[in-house]
Amino acid sequence: MKKRLLVITKPSLFGTGIISLLQKQTEQLEMEIVPDIKTALQIGNVFNPDVIVHFKEPGVSGEEALSRDLMSRYPTRVIQCTLEANQLTIFDRTRIQNATVEDLMTAVLK
Repeated sequence: MKKRLLVITKPSLFGTGIISLLQKQTEQLEMEIVPDIKTALQIGNVFNPDVIVHFKEPGVSGEEALSRDLMSRYPTRVIQCTLEANQLTIFDRTRIQNATVEDLMTAVLK
């Protein structure tokens, strides 16, 4: 059975690259991509994701309350990624600093 993955990201080189890697996992993933948390909250009940990956943009404020709402509304794994100072940080119940793309793929597919 395929995992349903909801990806929250605005068009960026980083987000586009990760999405292209995730799209190669078609045997394991069914994926929806939305530009922001508000849209994710709107389609979440219809899509019913197993995993949510949120690429947080550096310097964007006001998303904390929406992030908490997202995490409390869906009993899924929410993985938050930030790319600051050219370092990938993944929040998946724990914080992985200087994470690799392999760390992200493991977090999504486990």
